[in-house]
Amino acid sequence: MASYPVPVFLMGTRSTKSMPPDATPTIAVIVPTFNERGNPGPLVEQVTAALGTAPFRLVFADDSTDGTTREIDTLARSNPTVGLNHSPSRRGLARAVVEVLDHVTESVVVVMDGDLQHPPSVVPGLIAGVEAGADVVVASRYVRGGRELGLRGPWRRLVSRESSRVARIVLPPARRTTDPLSGFFAFRRSILVGTTLQPIGFKILLEVLVRGRVRRVVDVPYTFDRRARAASKASALEGVRFLRHLLRLRAT
Repeated sequence: MASYPVPVFLMGTRSTKSMPPDATPTIAVIVPTFNERGNPGPLVEQVTAALGTAPFRLVFADDSTDGTTREIDTLARSNPTVGLNHSPSRRGLARAVVEVLDHVTESVVVVMDGDLQHPPSVVPGLIAGVEAGADVVVASRYVRGGRELGLRGPWRRLVSRESSRVARIVLPPARRTTDPLSGFFAFRRSILVGTTLQPIGFKILLEVLVRGRVRRVVDVPYTFDRRARAASKASALEGVRFLRHLLRLRAT
């Protein structure tokens, strides 16, 4: 398998250096991926259409082993808004996001999955919430107007809801949103300056809520869509990592 530089951030005409002081905040969209072959191209197209002329770059935090990395590299070579940060060994989705966060300079950061279950059409609403004064804007399945179509079967839906409930019981900062385990959210990058994130597993939003300088959190409803391609990364091991993560944050 070919090796890829780490990190590779490809910037083009939408560089933050060309932005006037009173312009719309610059945007970094971070997409953690693990074996999402076939999804990166449609995702880039949909995010680009959703954000229009807004200044942004989309960085894939990729741990894939199935050819996804090559797809992203091809996209990055032809599209100046696309960047790639690839690790040859899987670190976990949350840690992949943190590695990219250490390098971004944009004022607003959006985190979303690469499996197309997070609709790019929701991204402008998340950014608008930050521009309106929120520190964190969470795309929530559980606020009025939100729906959950992507989890198969009543058991998976029950586990998801109960995990969210446990997080809100154990971690007071998690009570500021109806969906503390959401992987789809936006935040003001300045709330993490000087902060060290130490995630385990998937749940990066918990890290932001507990360790960040967060004053205001807003929920935006969205429909967690059905998976278009690839397979779910959920497993019993991820459940164990989630519990370890809760305990670590509880001790913070």
